[in-house]
Amino acid sequence: MTTLQTKPLFVSTFLSHSSADSELVEAVAKRLRRRGILTWLDKNELLEMGPLDTVLKQAVQQQATLTIFLSEAYLKSEWCKDELRWAIEAQEGTQHILPVYLGNPLQLVKSHDLLQSRFLDADANRVNQLGYVCQQNSTGIDPDAIAEKIAVTAYRRSIPNSWSDVVIVLDQRGNGPRRGEPDLPDHIVRLNAPALTFRPSLQPRQKAELLTGEDWEDMAKTVSSAFYSIPGDLRNGTRRIRILGGAQTGLFWAVGNHFDRTTRVELYSYDWKGEVMTNKEQGDLTPLTGGDPNCARLITDDENNSTNTQGEAALYVGSDGYLQDVQEDIGHLPLYWIETKTILSEQAMPLVADIIASIKRLYQEEGVRRLALYWGTASSVALLTAANLTTHSLPKIKYMERDRAQAKYIHLPMPEDS
Repeated sequence: MTTLQTKPLFVSTFLSHSSADSELVEAVAKRLRRRGILTWLDKNELLEMGPLDTVLKQAVQQQATLTIFLSEAYLKSEWCKDELRWAIEAQEGTQHILPVYLGNPLQLVKSHDLLQSRFLDADANRVNQLGYVCQQNSTGIDPDAIAEKIAVTAYRRSIPNSWSDVVIVLDQRGNGPRRGEPDLPDHIVRLNAPALTFRPSLQPRQKAELLTGEDWEDMAKTVSSAFYSIPGDLRNGTRRIRILGGAQTGLFWAVGNHFDRTTRVELYSYDWKGEVMTNKEQGDLTPLTGGDPNCARLITDDENNSTNTQGEAALYVGSDGYLQDVQEDIGHLPLYWIETKTILSEQAMPLVADIIASIKRLYQEEGVRRLALYWGTASSVALLTAANLTTHSLPKIKYMERDRAQAKYIHLPMPEDS
């Protein structure tokens, strides 16, 4: 681990707000974290030692953008005035400042000395600083709508259209609080590539955290929306996505689903030891060839009659340690098994080729049209497998992830399923 970076690397924003608006801002912060934005929120981050004004000034000036929640209460806060002044001092212009107007924009801007000279047009009768005007509806202000606007601004500010590398940190599982910048290995820091950090909540990490149900669907949908908002045309030249961090395998699958081989993106997935699994050698837009179509063997027992009259089947990829959990979940579906051990970097793509070849065989020879895919091996392999499931001549995949705490499998719908 290192502290070699010399400039802001993470796509980030400082949330400047009054205490009166804290509830709304905390809700926005959660939505931003699911969109890959590092959010500096005083409640979570202000744990550093040193003079308060020094810590705040440093935090404001280190973030790529500043979001100000401009309200009547904000205008009365001396701390908020200082934060805005520090942000203006840090960068030329005001393009890095995104105002969220919690009231009439013109009235609010005219009431702030620093803003009226920068946000008003020459006639001082119109606000020319783009921002988000909160609309009060029957259910109140929508934090996600605010977060989406902030996120798009942060992406454009931090990620050039011509980017060659983007780092994705999936910061879900582990120990300790989810705060500050995650540590990156030296070789990743030296890329000077923009980094998106996805965090499911403001709560501390858990080793076996598993998002399910509506919470999972929201996370998967929001992450996918963030990817669509990354500047640049993914089909214009080869780009590299580098994935780090600890998360449930479903998140890796969702990333691979989005950046599939038709996007001309090379995927690099790093484990906690720094080992990388990649599809770099596969080539742009090239279908994966090879693989053993017969490596998925049919498992039979008294409870599984191995008949498939409805075009459905189950495939388990993993070791024998979780096989019983799968068998208890599948009902009367025929079950196929690709047995795996510990996967080394050089074994990843051959295993992916075996999985793809087996799924094609089940579709073409066994008439399988709906396949429950039970995952029990490396997250990186899930990422690279999902990136290769792009053809219409494959069954519809139902992704199943193991709940460690309950020792059972859970269905995780993907955004592409709908």
